[in-house]
Formats: sequence, C-alpha cells, structure tokens
Amino acid sequence: MQEKILIVEDNPQNMKLIEMTLRGKGYTLLKAADGEEALDMAMREQPDLIIMDMQLPKLNGLEVTKRLRKTSAFSHTPIIALTAYAMKGDEEKFINGGCDAYVSKPINTRELPGMIAEMLRQRQKGNPLDKW
Repeated sequence: MQEKILIVEDNPQNMKLIEMTLRGKGYTLLKAADGEEALDMAMREQPDLIIMDMQLPKLNGLEVTKRLRKTSAFSHTPIIALTAYAMKGDEEKFINGGCDAYVSKPINTRELPGMIAEMLRQRQKGNPLDKW
C-alpha cells in the first residue's frame, strides 16, 4: 500500500516543487491550498505524513496542526512545518505547537525526501518520532 502524504501549500510554485521532489518516490500525494481544506482532507484521507505550510489562508498551519493533534487519529502522524519566515524562535514555536520537524524555504529538495522516508519508517515501526 502506498503511503499518503498531504502537502498543504498555498503557493503554486512551492506546491509544484514539492510534488516534483516526491513524485518518483512511490507516495500518493494529496494537496490542499488553505487551512480549512487541509483539515477536511486530512480527516477524510487520513494521510501518513503531512507537510504543512505555516502561512496559509483561512486557518494558519499552526492552528491546523493544533486541531489535528487534538484527535487521536493524528496523535502520531508526522507533521513537517514549512515556512519562508524563519525568525528566531519559530522552530521552537512550531515544534511546541505539534509539528515534528521544521523546514525553511527555499526547500532543500535533496534533504526533504530523506527526512520524509525516515519519519515514515519510524512511524511504521511504532517508534516515537525524533524531533528533527
């Protein structure tokens, strides 16, 4: 069974870059362009991992993450925070808000697939995720 990854990104160029980076890896890629759509899709599709832009229309990524974490279905789903606004303290804020990893834009297309693969491996084994 293919693992499902939900990509939540409102910028079409960034969405395309992430899709191209992950396309050949055998994942089923789901897409959402705002926070409300992300919540709906996550609840409906139950992805194995979520890549969450923090600056989203309607509901920001941190709020979406907090809401997802309140449900048992998403208590162990890896969530990667993605942001262009890398300010001092942001990483801590996103990790404390329920994200498991933090990636700043521009996205390192060489590192992201490895991070995702390792997070999915740890989840499959039932191991608690290491904070990246």
